[in-house]
Amino acid sequence: MNGLSVDPVVTDGFWIEPALSDGTLSVKLTGTSDMAAAARLKGHVKALESEVARLSIGAVEFDVRGMRFMSSSCIKAFVGFICGVVGRGSKCRVRFVTDAGLAWQRRSLKPLDRMCPELVSIADA
Repeated sequence: MNGLSVDPVVTDGFWIEPALSDGTLSVKLTGTSDMAAAARLKGHVKALESEVARLSIGAVEFDVRGMRFMSSSCIKAFVGFICGVVGRGSKCRVRFVTDAGLAWQRRSLKPLDRMCPELVSIADA
């Protein structure tokens, strides 16, 4: 038991796997987050936002290396997550881990880093 009250998401072509370890919430995303996945992702990150507050989580790491496509609606879900965490007064750090071989990932997520550079970072793996 990891203390999280959020279950993994498994759909045809899209997976979200949250795990809590040593005060860091790790969220692995795999597959294609297209329009079909946008609502699911939005709901899931909203639930994760609540978990950050409930468990006083200090860091969240979104591992998007397994993503093959991410729609703008899915990126907007991350905007909502960051705004929600900041809006609750949390100083939770948010880190996105990207695949250095897939330059679109870093380019697509760069606006998130710019919107809140003191809390958001992007790292190539």
